[in-house]
Amino acid sequence: MPIKKLHTYIFKEVLTPFLGGIGFFAFVFLLFQMLRLAEELIVNNAPFGLVMKLLWTLILNFLPLGLPLAFLLGVLFAFSRLSGDSEIVAMKAGGMSLASISKPVFGLAILVSMVSLLLNLNWSPWSEVAMRQTLMKIGNRKFVSSINEGTFSSGFFNLIMFTERVNHRIGKMEKVFIFDERDEKHPLTVVAKTGEVIRVQSNEDDLGGVVLQLQDGSIHQSDILNNNYNLANFATYQIYFEIPDAKGNFGYRPKMLKIGDLQNKRNNPNISAAERRELDTDFWRRITVAMAPLLFVFLGMGFGTVRTRGARSSVLLVAFITMALYWQVQVSAIWLGDSGALPPWLALQIPNLLVFLVGGFMYKRANW
Repeated sequence: MPIKKLHTYIFKEVLTPFLGGIGFFAFVFLLFQMLRLAEELIVNNAPFGLVMKLLWTLILNFLPLGLPLAFLLGVLFAFSRLSGDSEIVAMKAGGMSLASISKPVFGLAILVSMVSLLLNLNWSPWSEVAMRQTLMKIGNRKFVSSINEGTFSSGFFNLIMFTERVNHRIGKMEKVFIFDERDEKHPLTVVAKTGEVIRVQSNEDDLGGVVLQLQDGSIHQSDILNNNYNLANFATYQIYFEIPDAKGNFGYRPKMLKIGDLQNKRNNPNISAAERRELDTDFWRRITVAMAPLLFVFLGMGFGTVRTRGARSSVLLVAFITMALYWQVQVSAIWLGDSGALPPWLALQIPNLLVFLVGGFMYKRANW
């Protein structure tokens, strides 16, 4: 068989379990999020579009971790099967060296690394921000859920509220009692036959506020300074509440910055040494994670080639253990970089260096 066809064959052998691994790990990852997503959609009446956006941002957030893990799994599965069926032996007998067999695997590793780099530099930070904004939008729809029927509660914008019946799904209430002491000098007591919570939103990106609309009731106001009491009946009475952080303003961490913003902050001469180390550490984290698939070629081929037919079932376990150790070492490396114990560029090379040493040894052993 021509070398080109063999390379195509090996490429497909790795690509198939790699794509399957992405789907499998994404399913496992999202499985743990399903209960929360179902609660947001059903209990809190979150729009289906917001839930789908949250799902999409979660997937993008998962991919920087999922792609290297799926690639390692793909290489392990492919070469475990090729070795178990003696196809590697047949290729070597036909004159192919392990370096030649590795070429299509390295080609796929380069593609995966390029996608990982794009994810880490821009897409993942965008998804981190979008996920937080989406969670904030969904979370800000939970105010109705803080109203409990038959009991006094203060979770709805710090108003003391009592209602006999409440429909959390549509935001309607019956027989409402409200004590509003936001103005301590002029506290209000509002009694109404019915009430409704209405969202006010000027555009898609502005969360706006919430209107509490009451019908058929009365307002009782006490003027403590002048010792006066006022009573007013109403057919419709509205109270507007602005949603906190409606513009989605929240503290940004380095991993939430796109590469351009990250570089601008790194080049800012006015930042502290600790903040600069944190930014440098995150920059090198993105680079080294994107390089990981290239080193996983040695590790995957080394472990996969020397495995026996009966040990294929433990390939998934090997991949999980490897990635768990890799990310644990990376967490330690991030701490070393942030604390200043090592220069960030050096600290973040430690996980990949360990993979290279172990993978290089196993790759060399497979070439014997």
